[in-house]
Amino acid sequence: MNLSETQERFIRRWGDMGTRWGIPRSTAMMHGLLYLAPEPLTPEEIATLLHVARSNVSTSLRELEDYRLIYRESRPGDRRSFYTAETDVWEIARRILEERRRRETEGAVVAVAECLQAARAEGDAHTTQRMEAMQELLDSADSFARAAQQYNTSVFRRALQMGGKLLHWISG
Repeated sequence: MNLSETQERFIRRWGDMGTRWGIPRSTAMMHGLLYLAPEPLTPEEIATLLHVARSNVSTSLRELEDYRLIYRESRPGDRRSFYTAETDVWEIARRILEERRRRETEGAVVAVAECLQAARAEGDAHTTQRMEAMQELLDSADSFARAAQQYNTSVFRRALQMGGKLLHWISG
């Protein structure tokens, strides 16, 4: 596979965005490459196309598999693994949302609840008020993320597309 200039630009930009989301640049770039690839790629092909070390490829592929953003497949008579990406962008968003909720929001909810409990026990009204507001935000975000996982992708898509309309409707 040869990458076009447009594909290379997308892969680089996807890598840049990944770093803003806390994902290693090379991992996000591999996801971008696999998303664009018309056929499954081997780790060796990925390393060559992205000019990264083979060991880096292995680590990144495991992380992408943990996120369930890529799939590994084998072929009869070939010992190599081949990788392809989920191509439904709405399903990608759902999976990233769930993984981020699990890795980040879940822990923050527990931490804030503990701080809120401590602030109440200490009689610190100011900190209690701030922790209650933070808990409300985190609980709402966690609740939304959990609910999003209970519905199929088409419902998730429509909910996100309605977001702006809903905000406009609520604001009157």
